[in-house]
Amino acid sequence: MQTTEGPTSETVNEPNLLQLKDILRDELIAILETIRGSKALVLDKEVSGALSMIVDFGLLKEHGVEKIFLLEAGPLDTGATKGVFYFTLPHVQKMKIIAEQVKAGLQASSDATKEYSLQLVPRRTLICERVLEEEGVLGDIALGEYHMDFIPLEDDVLSLELPATFKELYLDGDFSSVQYTARALMRLQGLFGFFPRIVGKGDFAQLLAEGLTRMRLELMSTGLGGGNASNALAISSAFDSVVIIDRAVDLTTPLLTQLTYEGLISEVFGINDGSITLGGSAGTASTQSGASGSGSDAQTAAKRKRIMLNSSDGIYRMVRSMNFSAVGNMLSKMSRQLQDSYESRHKAKTVQEIRSFVGKLGGLQSEHQSLKTHVSLAETILKRTQTDDFSSILDIEQTLVGGGDLTQEQMACFDKFFALADLQAPVPGVGGELKGQTPPTSSPNSIHKVLRLLCLYSLWRGSHFKQKTYDAWYEGIIAGFGFHHTFTLDNLDNVGLLASPSSAKAAAAAATASSQRVASANTPDESLTTGLLTTTMPSTRPRNPVHTNQLGFLRKTLNLVVGDVRESDPDDVSFVYSGYAPISIRLLQCLVRDPAVYTTNTSSRYAALLRPLGDSRSRPAQRDGHNMGGVKSGWEGWDDVLSELPGETVDIVQSPSDRDADAAIADEMVKRLGEKAPATLVVFLGGCTFTEIAALRLLSQQHNHRYIAATTQIINGNSFLDPLIQKPPQI
Repeated sequence: MQTTEGPTSETVNEPNLLQLKDILRDELIAILETIRGSKALVLDKEVSGALSMIVDFGLLKEHGVEKIFLLEAGPLDTGATKGVFYFTLPHVQKMKIIAEQVKAGLQASSDATKEYSLQLVPRRTLICERVLEEEGVLGDIALGEYHMDFIPLEDDVLSLELPATFKELYLDGDFSSVQYTARALMRLQGLFGFFPRIVGKGDFAQLLAEGLTRMRLELMSTGLGGGNASNALAISSAFDSVVIIDRAVDLTTPLLTQLTYEGLISEVFGINDGSITLGGSAGTASTQSGASGSGSDAQTAAKRKRIMLNSSDGIYRMVRSMNFSAVGNMLSKMSRQLQDSYESRHKAKTVQEIRSFVGKLGGLQSEHQSLKTHVSLAETILKRTQTDDFSSILDIEQTLVGGGDLTQEQMACFDKFFALADLQAPVPGVGGELKGQTPPTSSPNSIHKVLRLLCLYSLWRGSHFKQKTYDAWYEGIIAGFGFHHTFTLDNLDNVGLLASPSSAKAAAAAATASSQRVASANTPDESLTTGLLTTTMPSTRPRNPVHTNQLGFLRKTLNLVVGDVRESDPDDVSFVYSGYAPISIRLLQCLVRDPAVYTTNTSSRYAALLRPLGDSRSRPAQRDGHNMGGVKSGWEGWDDVLSELPGETVDIVQSPSDRDADAAIADEMVKRLGEKAPATLVVFLGGCTFTEIAALRLLSQQHNHRYIAATTQIINGNSFLDPLIQKPPQI
């Protein structure tokens, strides 16, 4: 049976991304060593999980850390510790909380030598300094920054673990995450050399690409040649290119129900910081390490069970990227193999054979416990997938992406969701823990669940979305979930996820006007030298589409819907949604010239663009071991497809020199080295799903070429929408 993990063969130039964790750990320890003696850590909740993946408490204790607190408003008792370290995202409100705690600590402490240090993650900002100055504590606290850039969650997955990036980019107008991503990529270029080619799609993909090229040119102009700087000035032999996908280019994928094992764990349990937590009551976990708590809190914490989900678990590594329909058979097969291994003890007759079995016993017991865990998780997920509610939602999703009209029965499901609204429903993937040992069999009717379907309907029905239907749903949401969701609906309208049909027409006209302004500015007399944002605002809508139904055109042209999908032994990335291929991955396949994009509906012009890899079902790359992947010709020939997608198109060849005379030589050198590079970095700005990661792993196997996912955050539909959802007022 075929697995969906990437190639395991090692090459000389294979990028070792796990070294990033060692670098981050060393930098963290260096910061802690700036204060001698006992220390207390105060961690932003949105940072604590990421830090736990970098360093464990044992190592922190070796370097003087005695207590760990979560940052929250109110007094902070750090006891007799000599130093207090704050690690937090650079948010104004959090600066005010820290300022109050520092002032209270200075007034109450009899020890005048106690030191305070604030480390902003991943970068310090001027506005945070100004707030601390206004609060009168800037001189009392050592201000620094902890460059917590890409964290290697796996050897093929990097994440900045930045929450709410899509909302910040497209609703708040806060582009800081683009800057953070650029600096994180510069760190990678410092380790592996600069990316020979930068390709991408989306307005913020262009902004990121411009930032990368500008940073490298600045590095070249300084003449610094030591350490990582010298690597950043050399062409990478590890990466052939970096592909940047703005989340706005593919809004459909995170809204759909993920159907891989890992994806469904995220949907049902919620994966946070590479783990799930079962049991106990909902609430903040580990409020204060080392601090005394109530007896009930201690009992609740004791009942919780944290399950790590990563490749150190051999069983999980094998089944995580499989379609869930194939997981049961695989777990059953593993169970039989494990039983056979245990039975082998009866065949051990000699002392040497007995010693050999005893040596394997520890591994067998560990594997048995892992198998027991995943069988339990799979049984819980199976119960969810067998409910009428799950089937109805999946049927609605597949009907919409397939271009069909919803039946009256399917439309009636929305009214049922409004009528049975659950205001207290737990939302997997949004933080916190489930209230019971296992999730409810049927998914509760949370606002997240309802909005995912409404947004999907709005995106795929397009001009067929009637104002009358929108108004009825608007009233249903307000009546079922509360008046504060008027702000939620306004947010979704502004970012183009759930647009009122009347506002959608106005937005389309505005997008076209913006496109015309860009074209007008991009003339010999007036170039776009001042950047994208001075001529047009980023948008989730295509600026100048040819087709009125853009997603319908893309469905046919990019072969998004595959009827004969092989879920158990996949040969196409559409297996992750049982017949639907993510647009983001299809765009990568366009760059790679993968024949899976070809359909009988695809014009001969598009078919001619595709690389002659042969029959994709025969997997020629696996058979002969030849590297068939990587970006070779950029976006050339895909103009019609790109015009139906939002945002700018990026295709930059980075030159080893900034001199024009060397440009032709540089292009040829980049092309030659890029063809030999064993990996391609795929950057998702605004979040990446587990299904997209699973699809990349299948492509890695088929092409014998590593596709490494780098993202601002791992998301599912709930965590994608949650920042846009207005929280109820606190009474």
